[in-house]
Amino acid sequence: MIHLEKESGRIRLVLDAYFMGEDIVVLISGGDQPHLGTITAGARLEPIQTVQLQAHKEFYITEEIAVRLRKEFAGNFAICCGAHMDHVTKDEIRMLTEMAIQLGKELIDQLKQKCL
Repeated sequence: MIHLEKESGRIRLVLDAYFMGEDIVVLISGGDQPHLGTITAGARLEPIQTVQLQAHKEFYITEEIAVRLRKEFAGNFAICCGAHMDHVTKDEIRMLTEMAIQLGKELIDQLKQKCL
């Protein structure tokens, strides 16, 4: 398992990645009410598929990470994300999105190190 965290102001995000043999499941959660908002799955030679639950917008995060992960990771993957913040501002949404994508980049860096 890989565990990563980021915090800035009132935004706190957690990324946990679990290995399933050669595959990986990534959970990104945070905010005031962690939940399951969006799931993006794929593999190097398969198209990326996203399931957006209700009107959640976390696909901006999961799809960006999926595009990057697909280039570097040989196995199948699923990225689940949900972070709700009460009374969130546009700046906080931008910051939360950037932080989540940065967590994805850090995950990829750690995966590269494990494969060396």
